[in-house]
Amino acid sequence: MNLFVLLYVWQNIQMLQSEMEYRSLAAREERLVKQNDRLLYDIERYRRMDVIAEHARRNGLRRMLPGDFEVMAVKETDVQ
Repeated sequence: MNLFVLLYVWQNIQMLQSEMEYRSLAAREERLVKQNDRLLYDIERYRRMDVIAEHARRNGLRRMLPGDFEVMAVKETDVQ
């Protein structure tokens, strides 16, 4: 009889541990899904040109002007 009670209590303890682990993993999954959603939102947000331009302006960048670059002509030569 004592063995039966001991096994019954042990089984209940194991069930409680399993339930606690399940809840912990479910909460972790929820956090990861939310984090993934935030990252996907940020990816889509940074694809917009106005957001990119604002970021560049805040970091001291400006639009290129015609005087900012030079055009070079490259001639191919026969190398023997």
